[in-house]
Amino acid sequence: GWLKRRWKCMSVSFNGSDLPLRIGIDGRALQGQRSGVGRYVWELCRGLDRLLPNARFFIYSHLPLEMPVTAGRWQLRLDSHPLAPRMKAIAWLKLRAGALCRQDALDLFWGTCSFLPSLPRGVRTVVTVHDLNYRLVPETMERSHQIAYALFFRRDVRRADTLVANSRGTSERLRGFLGRAADQIVRPAVDEAFSPAPAAAIEACLARHSLKRPYLLAVGTWEPRKNLELLIETVRDMKQEGLFPVHRLALVGRSGWKNSRLAELVARHSDWVLPLGYVPDEEMPALYTGAEAFVFPSIYEGFGMPVLEARACGTPVVATDIPELREAGGEDAIYIQPTASGLREGLLRVLQNPPGRRGRPTSLPTWEEGARTLATVFSAAWPARSGENGRLASGRKGKDADGRDTP
Repeated sequence: GWLKRRWKCMSVSFNGSDLPLRIGIDGRALQGQRSGVGRYVWELCRGLDRLLPNARFFIYSHLPLEMPVTAGRWQLRLDSHPLAPRMKAIAWLKLRAGALCRQDALDLFWGTCSFLPSLPRGVRTVVTVHDLNYRLVPETMERSHQIAYALFFRRDVRRADTLVANSRGTSERLRGFLGRAADQIVRPAVDEAFSPAPAAAIEACLARHSLKRPYLLAVGTWEPRKNLELLIETVRDMKQEGLFPVHRLALVGRSGWKNSRLAELVARHSDWVLPLGYVPDEEMPALYTGAEAFVFPSIYEGFGMPVLEARACGTPVVATDIPELREAGGEDAIYIQPTASGLREGLLRVLQNPPGRRGRPTSLPTWEEGARTLATVFSAAWPARSGENGRLASGRKGKDADGRDTP
């Protein structure tokens, strides 16, 4: 299809401009502690740096952030206006980021989180959509985000020159909602560090967090969509019946929004619920490997990176049965309905008939594959720049929208 034709075009010499491709990137996801979308953008930026060695990259932000690549070709455009740090992130993108972009004579802008700033005519646009929370579970969002999505999401997605989704499930929901499926799928991935951890690493990690085995593990921001209240209540009820008498429940994730009742539940059951807060990536493989099971009862996800990470570490997974999480969890996970009865059934299966530990699956998505697909999209947006400056750094294969190799 389209990607195959583009790849063939890039395999021959061009007589186009020798000017480097100038790529702008929405950097809001890179602010603060990286998790979920932030890690997705971070890893893909690092891959783009390798694959487009002569392009120039401009990351736009209203708050300080750590750059994914420290090189002269990568520049942080931090808004110096005194009011910028006080603005809501989406309001800043819409009202301030466009002026910064115009100073840099961009060829292309990557909207990493569904939205686009005001851009000069002629700037090509790529938008990545991670989920349809505001359409499917708006009650789980902050009010300001509900308003922003209602105002801008449909318009920005429709005006994007190329639409990227993080899963086949997200792409199909876009088709049903907007009548436009994604042009390309770039799934989250895991690197080789997410593998079954050795016993010594597990024990050291558990000691640092004052966590004892056996334990169940849940990962996610404390917000309603993650369904953590139901998880605590279900485990509590099962403990009262004599099930899971010594198991602890470890919660990894920062505090989010609409979570006062969740915080109360955690405090009330502090003898067996352990809130670990944000945990850096390097410690997560040990936490996953040491767990009796990883439990992910989310109401809805656009993909579910923690499910993929747990799967890579060989940990039994109990996850909500939706297409997006099946993409992340594969055939080995226990899939449930995100209800008290569904979660209880999944936990009983883990307790009474625990799945065997597995090694790292061999066919997991990689960041290199995703970055290659994205680099191909970027290069295709400006064929006149796809000569020596835009051509991918090597001839390995990319992926089309269905995940197939492209020549």
